[in-house]
Amino acid sequence: MSEAMTGPTNEPLSTGPTPRRPLLHSRRQALGVLVATGAAIVGIVVLVVLWSSVGARTLEASAAGGEPCLEAYAADQAGAEVSYGALPPQAVCSWEVDGERQEVVVTSAPAALAATATVLAVGGVIGAVALLVVPRLRDAR
Repeated sequence: MSEAMTGPTNEPLSTGPTPRRPLLHSRRQALGVLVATGAAIVGIVVLVVLWSSVGARTLEASAAGGEPCLEAYAADQAGAEVSYGALPPQAVCSWEVDGERQEVVVTSAPAALAATATVLAVGGVIGAVALLVVPRLRDAR
């Protein structure tokens, strides 16, 4: 070999990137990653829809009037506030009446649906990551 094609130890120089191991080892693993990713996406989309619907229904209830707490909140009365809960998705209006703090759930999403969507989202992400990382860790040993 010529001097230009070898390194200082007379070994051939690499002419390109080193080949990488495939990320997925089998069709079964690929199917598992696909299912887990799909579950995560479905869970996330359902949660976003639930949170958006809670926000929209709160705005509708505020515009419609009739709820004393929301009217106090719209009038910027001291102590009146609307807070949103993530799990389960809900809007809670709280205000003070005669020195006593009161809370009213303005709207909420079904808790069972929110719990199922959360399990799908978290479980799907953990499952996909596990299916991708665990085989690589085994190969590294």
